[in-house]
Amino acid sequence: MELKQLEYFMAVCRYGSLGKAAGKLYTTQPNVSKVIHQLEVDLGQPLFERTSKGLRLTAFGKTTYPYAEAILKNVALMRQEEKQVQQEEFNISAYRSHILSWLLVQLHQAHPEMIIRHRQGTVEEITNHVSQGLSELGILYVSQKQLKEFRHIIRHKKLEFTEICREQVCVYVGPHSPYYEKKQIPKEDVPKLRFMQELSDFFSMEHHLEQVSVGVEQMEKMHALIYTNSEHFTTALVEQTEMMDLGIDLPCEERGIMHHVTIEGLDDMLVLGYVVEKSHALSKPAREMIEMFRAKVQREEVAKEE
Repeated sequence: MELKQLEYFMAVCRYGSLGKAAGKLYTTQPNVSKVIHQLEVDLGQPLFERTSKGLRLTAFGKTTYPYAEAILKNVALMRQEEKQVQQEEFNISAYRSHILSWLLVQLHQAHPEMIIRHRQGTVEEITNHVSQGLSELGILYVSQKQLKEFRHIIRHKKLEFTEICREQVCVYVGPHSPYYEKKQIPKEDVPKLRFMQELSDFFSMEHHLEQVSVGVEQMEKMHALIYTNSEHFTTALVEQTEMMDLGIDLPCEERGIMHHVTIEGLDDMLVLGYVVEKSHALSKPAREMIEMFRAKVQREEVAKEE
């Protein structure tokens, strides 16, 4: 039995005659008749009977129909899976970032046929994604003061962290914020700030050891009202309310109407970089993404100095 025989059988069932089936199959009626006859020989029983209104399934034909349908559907699924396996794929996890979002758009434009799976999350979620093989590359930032602890933690997960740059902590504000036209927030105003925070901004150490915060200690004085991992929700709140978003001092044109301001006397640095599995040979898309990100950071650094 061949798949071609089942395909011809289903076509005759669908269109009710050899002639119509032949037209849809781009072949001749005698050829369809020959294929169906050979299928009946292979199965040992007739599948159709002729009537004044055309061909009609026999009792055996009706029994055969659902099996043939299921086989062809499964074959179609197998072919689809084969196509996707052959298609280039890139999996990445990252923190909330306008820069990364636009770089992913550029990566898609450079490789329009490539499948891109982007996961957004906290430091803990990003490292778990890479450790579990869900993502090849994880882009994140951690506090400079806790970089040593962070490296120790991910070593247990067989991951390694590569630093790209170090930047100051900043606060992103929108036009409704009283600090929108300012470059710095006075230290005494910090307790009054209304800001957003990740749903879980920590990284749990192995074996139920203490949790190591990857945030900034001085930020504990800030009053968090909303907890979210959604970039869209965060952007909408900053642009339409007085809410602020704590982030890394890496301004870019893609942030639209949002401005960044620093906090007086706050010298904490955040280390920006990426995690991968130890000894992992990066794919071409991953290497491209890292190089694009490095170049973008360097351009923003130059623009900030100017």
